[in-house]
Amino acid sequence: MSYQRIYDWVVAGLPFIVMFCFMCLIFTNEADRKLESLVLLSVVFLLPGISLLWISGRKRKRLNARYELYRNIIMEQEIKSIRAIEGLVNQRQAVVINDLKRMIGHGMIPYASMNMYSMTLVFHQNGFVAREGAGDRAEDGHTQEWDKPMPEYKPSEKRLPKSVECHGCGSSAILQPGESKACPYCDSLLSYPL
Repeated sequence: MSYQRIYDWVVAGLPFIVMFCFMCLIFTNEADRKLESLVLLSVVFLLPGISLLWISGRKRKRLNARYELYRNIIMEQEIKSIRAIEGLVNQRQAVVINDLKRMIGHGMIPYASMNMYSMTLVFHQNGFVAREGAGDRAEDGHTQEWDKPMPEYKPSEKRLPKSVECHGCGSSAILQPGESKACPYCDSLLSYPL
């Protein structure tokens, strides 16, 4: 995953910096040639450590720019199709899906979830996910806005967990009231029936 690679570069770079500091303490106290030892340690430990941290910073800036591009495509251009987003950002489908999942998980795309069955982003209303077929699909594959508001959840009602059948693969999962989650087998969106 893109964001994990950034942390990999940091994890690789920090030990070099720590080793440089540790080796400086050892070799500069005991060596007669302190300047030569410092230059050698800088080449062996400090330069690779700084290089790896610099690469991590560059990759983090690129990832943040890509996240901003996703937000622009989804929020400003109102494109909800994952395949269309994939073509616009010029990334593989797996990368786009992982990036969007992370953005949704961190709240960068508010009130959204991914429907892996239709390969679209689904936006929530009143904290609930619209059921399949609740929105009209345009010819280009984008989900249109809902014309009816979702019914509000009343916390005073006592509701029990229900078994919900997946429309994608036919498996079932137990959902708590108000819960929505991905099917463990095909990643289709499952939501508690209202």
